[in-house]
Amino acid sequence: MKVYKNKSQELEAKIIALENKQKNEFSVLKNELNMVYGELRPSQLLNRALMDLKKSPNTKNNLFEITVSVLGGYFSKKLLIGKSNNIFKSLLGYAVQYVSTKVISKNIK
Repeated sequence: MKVYKNKSQELEAKIIALENKQKNEFSVLKNELNMVYGELRPSQLLNRALMDLKKSPNTKNNLFEITVSVLGGYFSKKLLIGKSNNIFKSLLGYAVQYVSTKVISKNIK
Protein backbone atom coordinates (compact mmCIF):
# COMPACT_ATOMS: atom_id res chain seq x y z
CA MET A 1 0.00 0.00 0.00
CA LYS A 2 1.24 3.47 -0.83
CA VAL A 3 2.28 5.88 1.86
CA TYR A 4 0.57 9.26 1.58
CA LYS A 5 1.75 12.54 2.99
CA ASN A 6 -1.63 13.70 4.13
CA LYS A 7 -5.02 12.16 4.80
CA SER A 8 -6.79 13.99 1.96
CA GLN A 9 -4.68 12.22 -0.67
CA GLU A 10 -5.35 8.88 0.99
CA LEU A 11 -9.07 9.65 1.12
CA GLU A 12 -9.14 10.67 -2.56
CA ALA A 13 -7.33 7.44 -3.54
CA LYS A 14 -9.87 5.35 -1.61
CA ILE A 15 -12.77 7.28 -3.17
CA ILE A 16 -11.35 6.68 -6.65
CA ALA A 17 -10.88 2.97 -5.85
CA LEU A 18 -14.48 2.70 -4.63
CA GLU A 19 -15.80 4.53 -7.70
CA ASN A 20 -13.91 2.13 -9.97
CA LYS A 21 -15.28 -0.82 -8.03
CA GLN A 22 -18.80 0.60 -8.33
CA LYS A 23 -18.41 1.07 -12.11
CA ASN A 24 -17.20 -2.50 -12.51
CA GLU A 25 -20.03 -3.93 -10.42
CA PHE A 26 -22.56 -1.82 -12.31
CA SER A 27 -21.32 -3.08 -15.67
CA VAL A 28 -21.49 -6.69 -14.44
CA LEU A 29 -25.01 -6.11 -13.13
CA LYS A 30 -26.04 -4.48 -16.41
CA ASN A 31 -24.72 -7.45 -18.40
CA GLU A 32 -26.59 -9.91 -16.17
CA LEU A 33 -29.78 -7.88 -16.50
CA ASN A 34 -29.48 -7.96 -20.28
CA MET A 35 -29.01 -11.74 -20.17
CA VAL A 36 -32.10 -12.17 -17.97
CA TYR A 37 -34.11 -9.85 -20.19
CA GLY A 38 -33.11 -11.91 -23.21
CA GLU A 39 -34.18 -15.13 -21.50
CA LEU A 40 -37.55 -13.72 -20.40
CA ARG A 41 -38.66 -12.46 -23.81
CA PRO A 42 -41.97 -14.06 -24.81
CA SER A 43 -40.44 -15.61 -27.93
CA GLN A 44 -37.69 -17.22 -25.86
CA LEU A 45 -40.20 -18.52 -23.31
CA LEU A 46 -42.31 -19.99 -26.10
CA ASN A 47 -39.26 -21.62 -27.68
CA ARG A 48 -38.30 -23.23 -24.38
CA ALA A 49 -41.84 -24.46 -23.79
CA LEU A 50 -41.97 -26.01 -27.26
CA MET A 51 -38.59 -27.67 -26.79
CA ASP A 52 -39.77 -29.16 -23.49
CA LEU A 53 -42.92 -30.37 -25.21
CA LYS A 54 -40.88 -32.04 -27.96
CA LYS A 55 -38.65 -33.82 -25.45
CA SER A 56 -41.45 -35.34 -23.39
CA PRO A 57 -43.74 -37.84 -25.18
CA ASN A 58 -45.90 -38.19 -22.06
CA THR A 59 -46.74 -34.50 -22.24
CA LYS A 60 -47.81 -34.86 -25.86
CA ASN A 61 -50.32 -37.55 -24.90
CA ASN A 62 -51.64 -35.52 -21.99
CA LEU A 63 -51.98 -32.42 -24.15
CA PHE A 64 -53.86 -34.40 -26.79
CA GLU A 65 -56.21 -35.90 -24.18
CA ILE A 66 -56.90 -32.52 -22.60
CA THR A 67 -57.57 -30.89 -25.97
CA VAL A 68 -59.95 -33.64 -27.08
CA SER A 69 -61.90 -33.63 -23.82
CA VAL A 70 -62.24 -29.83 -23.65
CA LEU A 71 -63.30 -29.57 -27.30
CA GLY A 72 -65.76 -32.42 -26.81
CA GLY A 73 -67.30 -30.64 -23.83
CA TYR A 74 -67.52 -27.37 -25.71
CA PHE A 75 -69.18 -28.90 -28.76
CA SER A 76 -71.64 -30.89 -26.65
CA LYS A 77 -72.69 -27.66 -24.94
CA LYS A 78 -73.13 -25.94 -28.30
CA LEU A 79 -75.13 -28.86 -29.73
CA LEU A 80 -77.43 -29.37 -26.75
CA ILE A 81 -77.96 -25.83 -25.50
CA GLY A 82 -76.83 -23.54 -28.30
CA LYS A 83 -76.49 -19.82 -27.81
CA SER A 84 -78.87 -18.51 -25.19
CA ASN A 85 -79.37 -15.30 -23.24
CA ASN A 86 -81.25 -17.13 -20.51
CA ILE A 87 -79.10 -17.48 -17.40
CA PHE A 88 -80.53 -20.85 -16.45
CA LYS A 89 -79.86 -22.27 -19.91
CA SER A 90 -76.33 -20.88 -19.78
CA LEU A 91 -75.70 -22.49 -16.38
CA LEU A 92 -77.15 -25.75 -17.66
CA GLY A 93 -74.86 -25.47 -20.70
CA TYR A 94 -71.80 -25.04 -18.50
CA ALA A 95 -72.86 -28.02 -16.42
CA VAL A 96 -73.28 -30.12 -19.58
CA GLN A 97 -69.88 -28.96 -20.78
CA TYR A 98 -68.24 -29.85 -17.47
CA VAL A 99 -69.84 -33.28 -17.26
CA SER A 100 -69.11 -34.18 -20.87
CA THR A 101 -65.50 -33.04 -20.50
CA LYS A 102 -65.11 -35.27 -17.45
CA VAL A 103 -66.73 -38.25 -19.20
CA ILE A 104 -64.59 -37.86 -22.30
CA SER A 105 -61.38 -37.47 -20.28
CA LYS A 106 -62.13 -40.66 -18.31
CA ASN A 107 -62.98 -42.66 -21.43
CA ILE A 108 -60.03 -41.46 -23.50
CA LYS A 109 -57.52 -42.99 -21.09
